[in-house]
Amino acid sequence: MSDNLKKLGNIINIRKDILIARSIKPPRIGEEVFDFRGMPVGQVISIFGPVKSPYFRVKLKKDAKPKGYIFGGEKNGGGKEKGKKSVD
Repeated sequence: MSDNLKKLGNIINIRKDILIARSIKPPRIGEEVFDFRGMPVGQVISIFGPVKSPYFRVKLKKDAKPKGYIFGGEKNGGGKEKGKKSVD
């Protein structure tokens, strides 16, 4: 697993192609999430529940079978450099 991936939540339930997880670190809607091996398993489609301990839904990719925890963040060091701001 990449050092840049952070544990986002514990898997609570999987039904068909939707995964529900209890959040450890709230993800962003649209964020790609990964299994413990760093393999992409889907995208966050909603966040719900109490503010202090929210849950989130993930639309799973075809044939994804994650177990235990869901991870997120920049895979393989991608993303912006620290301290750099985008100019719009």
